[in-house]
Amino acid sequence: MFKVVIIKVVINGTFKCKSKMKLTTNDLEFIKFVKRECRRTKIKCIFKNTKSVKLSEENNTRCSGYFDSENRELVVAMKHPQALAIIVHEYCHLTQWEEQIPLWKKADIALIKIDDWLNGKRIHNIRQHLSIARNLELDNEKRSVQTIRKWKLSIDLDLYIKRANAYIHFYNYLYYSRSWSKPSNTPYTNKRIVRLMSSRFNMKYDDLSPKIHKIFTDENIGF
Repeated sequence: MFKVVIIKVVINGTFKCKSKMKLTTNDLEFIKFVKRECRRTKIKCIFKNTKSVKLSEENNTRCSGYFDSENRELVVAMKHPQALAIIVHEYCHLTQWEEQIPLWKKADIALIKIDDWLNGKRIHNIRQHLSIARNLELDNEKRSVQTIRKWKLSIDLDLYIKRANAYIHFYNYLYYSRSWSKPSNTPYTNKRIVRLMSSRFNMKYDDLSPKIHKIFTDENIGF
């Protein structure tokens, strides 16, 4: 049974935003759980009434959401059509950070190097840094699927995994595009790319096949 509800985020007594979403009881309970986990770990939970969010005041790159361990923020664009899935994804990054998995520690360095490289700086072994970021996302997407199953969320799992695979492969394509995708044309919302992906985590993630590379290029992802 679905309900159309207004999600309100209140942090330290301050009203942050509200967003209309179609959610089940399980979805609502999960969102409450994420907010409790953010409070427990002293992370600011920020749900913005927008379709995309800026990574920071200094970085104008727009995305659908992010988890920032340094500034202790979990941020989601609640007007994004996949807002619930984004909450799951960013919450699972929180779990990686809290557990301090080896990939998270490696990514601390790799993501800074990738950022510098995207801003034009020459970085040695950039493919290695991109691989670390990609593997972090693969681990995170597997956690996300486990979370969706555990909470019985109203998210189509086959479609979620296809979109997740598109996003994971984007880190391979990033080597060629050297640019983040636009919010209006992401790999995980592009229908042609998503259609090409597997609905299981059984793809070859070490590199792009010529077929996948071609469709990313044809669809102008990251350019």
